[in-house]
Amino acid sequence: MKTLKTIKAFVKVLSFCACVTGLVAQGPGISEAVPANPNESKAALKKEIKEIITSFVEDYKTDRHATEKRVVGITVPEVNGEWTITVTGEEIGNKKWEVLLTGGLPNLPTYVYRAEVSALRAIYNGELNAMTAQMKAFSTDYAPLDAEEINGYQPTEEEDGALNAFSFHFWTKGFPEVIPFRPSATRKAHGAGGTIFYYEKGLRTGWLNMLPGDRVREDAREQAMPFPMMGVMIKGTAKGIVDGVPVTVSEGNTVFIPANVHHKWWNESEENVELILIMFGKGA
Repeated sequence: MKTLKTIKAFVKVLSFCACVTGLVAQGPGISEAVPANPNESKAALKKEIKEIITSFVEDYKTDRHATEKRVVGITVPEVNGEWTITVTGEEIGNKKWEVLLTGGLPNLPTYVYRAEVSALRAIYNGELNAMTAQMKAFSTDYAPLDAEEINGYQPTEEEDGALNAFSFHFWTKGFPEVIPFRPSATRKAHGAGGTIFYYEKGLRTGWLNMLPGDRVREDAREQAMPFPMMGVMIKGTAKGIVDGVPVTVSEGNTVFIPANVHHKWWNESEENVELILIMFGKGA
């Protein structure tokens, strides 16, 4: 297999909460890197994974975003599987476009998804969305679905943003696209569970679920982001410190955090705190 280089900060932090290490749910459902059933043969497992990937390819053929040309790879180390997805942008029917799946990784410099079997199954079954599976705070963090560079590829910020949008649309089936954000569909952040809704250049959105006692953004390296953000409180009450000022925000209110302002939050109540995260503007 070709040498892969992890993208620096590919899918960045759900900024209100820092971000993600490990595939950990807050309820029944996804768990940390669930291994394949030992009774499954690698050949049968590889066949299943190829069928899962093929189902996303077939669905993407009817996605209006398939008008945009793209070549990416997928590697699943657990089954020694390597594939290339080629989106030609050619229309092949009424609201249908050509998307090809072939064996092996791309020869040209591009992105490659490195996927865990458990993550692909969870995404396929609607238990987890792909953007959530990719979340990380630092480039060295673990993610069960990751995007990496191949053959010396050095993407621009615009290309990274475009890949975020592609990741959402390729790995989300149906129309209109529906993604889960219940507690069992989160991944554990630095102190709380989070789900990404949608990312593209200039916009990041997600959902944060803080359990009683949770504390988020304790790491000073993640307490200020280069873009403004808003936390829309939909349940409970969170306490925090914004630029040194203590603040309490309850459901039915929205808190605005300017760019480059340090902030951290905690839940000292006996009920969950839920909020919608909106990050926007230059650098988002």
